[in-house]
Amino acid sequence: MAQIINGDENHIGLIQQLPCGRIRQIGTTPEQQMMLQMVLTSFSQDKPMVILPESYDLVLKSEVNA
Repeated sequence: MAQIINGDENHIGLIQQLPCGRIRQIGTTPEQQMMLQMVLTSFSQDKPMVILPESYDLVLKSEVNA
């Protein structure tokens, strides 16, 4: 089984929205995280990606239900 890592503050995560509307996080191994960083770097060379404002941040279900 692959070792899934918890991200640090610079970790880029993947999410998937299911047809039912549920959003889930997709885990990555350290090797996949490195490849993801390289791909995103190449995508943003000509036109930088935009970091959305805080109003678009995802929150944990436990925080919403508290």
